[in-house]
Amino acid sequence: MGNDTSKPSNRMAISALAHMIQITKPQLIALRDKCISYSETGNGVDTASGYQLRREKFLDAMQDMEVAMDPDYQILEKLFILWDRNGAGWIDPLEFLAGFAPLASVMDPQTKLEFALEVYDQYQSGRIESKDLVTVLGAINTTASYLGDAVLQKNQITAIVHELYKDERMLALDDGDGIAYSGKVHKITKHPFAAEFSSGAGSARYGTSQ
Repeated sequence: MGNDTSKPSNRMAISALAHMIQITKPQLIALRDKCISYSETGNGVDTASGYQLRREKFLDAMQDMEVAMDPDYQILEKLFILWDRNGAGWIDPLEFLAGFAPLASVMDPQTKLEFALEVYDQYQSGRIESKDLVTVLGAINTTASYLGDAVLQKNQITAIVHELYKDERMLALDDGDGIAYSGKVHKITKHPFAAEFSSGAGSARYGTSQ
């Protein structure tokens, strides 16, 4: 199994469920890459990452990567259905898997978040722009919401990102507002709103984080 089940979890379902998940971090990265290869791009694709993955292709990707049927495959399939809010039969694979990434680790919130950023950072640039950080935090929030956890409101996520980029502005890229996220994740997880989320004391519930 990919996760060390000897470590204690907090009271959040997203953390408790991580003790059941078998998928390893390398396997999830490989699944991400396979999903990208099966995704549609170009005109008509309106997602944060520019990729659109259909359900049947996602199921194929999980089989190709030999994702364990119980519970990983079943949980991922059910989450896909929940993420497909409009019933269109597709989702943004990078956003979806970044939101799932915390379930592939039973470590502390900082480690979980850094891995979620690595999953979203498909080119391994080590940097992330503010809009993409909002997407990743929102994705984690959405997954937690679907698992029944109390979560953050959109304006709280935006506030976390705004304060981080305001503090780190001198590290921004010349051609954008991307910053190196390694070593900065602790600033996110220590933010009062993020701490509120991690303790299971969020102010929003299922369906209100969208």
